[in-house]
Amino acid sequence: MNHASTTSSSDDAWRVRRCFRVPGVHDDGDGDGLGPLLEGIDGVVSAVVDAGKSRVTVDYLLTKTDYGELEDTLAAAGFPPARGRWARVRAAWFRNLDLTGRANAAAPEAACCSRPPARPGGRGRR
Repeated sequence: MNHASTTSSSDDAWRVRRCFRVPGVHDDGDGDGLGPLLEGIDGVVSAVVDAGKSRVTVDYLLTKTDYGELEDTLAAAGFPPARGRWARVRAAWFRNLDLTGRANAAAPEAACCSRPPARPGGRGRR
């Protein structure tokens, strides 16, 4: 199931691509169910399994899902992502980027430089 046709142009601003190294995926048979499993998560646009490189590449919307949920889904399916030192640092970095991106997506629209916000209890600049 590919959700690409259901995303709007405003969603594209919050679309990211992350790669997971999954040591348990050695051949196409190992990862056959992973793509559809990940694409079933709300916010996942696409998931591609590259068994030759033991890698899963996922495009998703920060506003609907995050790196941690994808890691948990892979682990629950029996294919936990790599847990070496660099993999842990990289995963923490991606989780933080997703957290920051989600906060930015939820932030109210900022005032335009040509329309400064009104002063409290008074009128705005003229």
